Amino acid sequence: MAWQTNQNILIQGIHTSLAQYYCPRMAAYGTKIIGGVSAGGGGQTIGELPIFDLVMEVTEKAGPITTSLIFVDPFEVLDASLEAIAAGIKQLIIVSAGVPPLDMVRLLYEAQREQVQILGPGSSGLVVPGQLWLGTGFVNHFQPGDVAILSRFSSLSQEVAIFLNQVGLGQSFVVDVGNSDLPGSNFAQWLQYLDQDPATKAIALLGRHGSQEEIDLIPLLRDKIKTPVVTYLCGSHAPIHRSCHDASTIIASQLSYCISDIYTPTEMHSAFKQEKLAFARTPKELPLLLKKALQPPKTRTRRTRPPEATPIGD
Repeated sequence: MAWQTNQNILIQGIHTSLAQYYCPRMAAYGTKIIGGVSAGGGGQTIGELPIFDLVMEVTEKAGPITTSLIFVDPFEVLDASLEAIAAGIKQLIIVSAGVPPLDMVRLLYEAQREQVQILGPGSSGLVVPGQLWLGTGFVNHFQPGDVAILSRFSSLSQEVAIFLNQVGLGQSFVVDVGNSDLPGSNFAQWLQYLDQDPATKAIALLGRHGSQEEIDLIPLLRDKIKTPVVTYLCGSHAPIHRSCHDASTIIASQLSYCISDIYTPTEMHSAFKQEKLAFARTPKELPLLLKKALQPPKTRTRRTRPPEATPIGD
C-alpha cells in the first residue's frame, strides 16, 4: 500500500459535533483542509471552511482531493464512502465506529476494485508528528523522531509516546488501524508500508492478547520486515475469560457466542519469543527494547596472535 500525506483534505460529516471539534485543531496543526461536505449545508461556512452539498462539487472547485475523513453516522458510512470513491478520492479515514458488516463487505469490494486505501472504521486516524494530523484524539504527546507506532488503540499510542519521549525517542508515524472486525487495512499492510518509510527506523506494534491477527504476523515479522519491530500485546493482566474488545463487540459476540480467545498470554509470548522477535511485557519495556533495536550491531574484532619469538642461534 501507499499513503500520501498532507495534501488536500476533505471532511465528510462536518456537521457532526466530533468533526466540528477536531477540524479547527487539525487545521491549526498544519493539516491542509479545503472544506467539508454536509447534505443541505452547501453555501455555509464553519470558521473559514466552506461547506458543500456533494463531494463532486468540492473536486470541481478545489481540484483533486487526497484524503477524506468520514465522521458521519455508522449507517451513512457506506454512502459517504462510495460518494468519495466516485469523486476519485483514493484515501479514506473512517472515524465512525460500528459500521454494519454487510456495508463494510460492499465497501471493501469497491475499494479493492478502485484501488482505494481505507483506514478504519473506528480509527482515530494517523499522525506525522509536527507535520500532519488526520483524525481525533490528542496529539500533544507525539514528538518528531524515527519510531513509528502502529496500534489498535489511540489511548495506548499516547501512553507509549510519553514513555518514548522520556528516553529521547520521537515518533515518525502514528497509525490507529481501528477496532472493526472488518478493517479497511490491517497490521500487515501498514507494517509493509512503514518498512519502506525512510523516516522510520523502528516500529512499536501495539496489539492485543488472544487475537489471531497478531499471531499471523509472526512469519511476516520474521521473514520480510527489515525494520526492527518491538511488539506489545495489551490485556495480559486482565482477569481470566475477560474479553478485551470494545463494548458493542463484547455484547454482540456474547449474544451469538462467537468470542473465543484462542491463545493465552503465555502462549502468545512464547510464540514471539520462539522466533526471537522482540516482545515487551509492559509498555514501559518498549523504550528499552526499541533503543536496543536501534543500536548498530556490534562488530567483533579479531585478536591477532602475537608473532612467535625467533629463536636466537643454537
